[in-house]
Amino acid sequence: MAGGKTLAVVGAGAMGGQIAYQAALHGYDVRLISRSEDRLRAAVSSCSALLHRRVEKGRLDAGACEAALARVTPGSAFDAVAGAQTIIESVAEDRAVKLEVYVRICEHADDTAIIGTNSSTLPSSLLESAVTHSERFLNIHFFNPALLMALVEVVPGPHTAEDAILRAMDFARAIGKTPVRLAREEYGFIANRILFIAIQEAMRLVQGGYISVEDCDLAMRNALGWPMGPFQLSDLVGLDVVEAILDEGFRQTGDRRWEPVELLRDLVARGRLGNKTGGGFFTT
Repeated sequence: MAGGKTLAVVGAGAMGGQIAYQAALHGYDVRLISRSEDRLRAAVSSCSALLHRRVEKGRLDAGACEAALARVTPGSAFDAVAGAQTIIESVAEDRAVKLEVYVRICEHADDTAIIGTNSSTLPSSLLESAVTHSERFLNIHFFNPALLMALVEVVPGPHTAEDAILRAMDFARAIGKTPVRLAREEYGFIANRILFIAIQEAMRLVQGGYISVEDCDLAMRNALGWPMGPFQLSDLVGLDVVEAILDEGFRQTGDRRWEPVELLRDLVARGRLGNKTGGGFFTT
């Protein structure tokens, strides 16, 4: 796979797997790397099913589907990043875990490869100490599900070189995405910064007794065209995840708009985490 368009994706969760297959659909040879064989198998299986569903619906040629599936090579060895022009890290949102992964990546990565973190909450400046030649390191943030969502946020840190930013933008376009560049790091970047502050405001309205959960969701769907309201979305994401994102925003910015409201705190404390537990703001 040396030469040509080669991508390495480290992390085979839902995001990492879909980023890998999105690139494969656009002609990239992809190494999908995870220390978990179960995650690798799950990523290959789920993405294969998604692509075959497109074939069944007439949205993807069967030959193109099989060619894309063949371009992805799963494995557990970090030396697979060698020769890749672009490397995307998409492991757990845990700084210590990511720092360890970057040390392993940089033991094998070409010095000319750009390295992107898919993190939505940790800016590259909090991770760049573990990256050699950190001028080629930045946030390249995809949205879930990566096979469908068009936006990619390209966010340079103070250490990032202009050439790396331009290459990240070109990479996103090359795999069929729409990149948007931030001038500098800011917690939440663009979409999540606006989204989670809006979710907090919705929770404050409900907490204050101004509106019901159901009517607030109805208003946002019909007035602003949201595909789902803030409470349905929060249940889908997981209330513990929403709380963690807000807590990290408050920690990084000191802005009290990010501090989780008591309504959310109480639901999480009671184990009502949303769809995954059968109940959050709604009962599933």
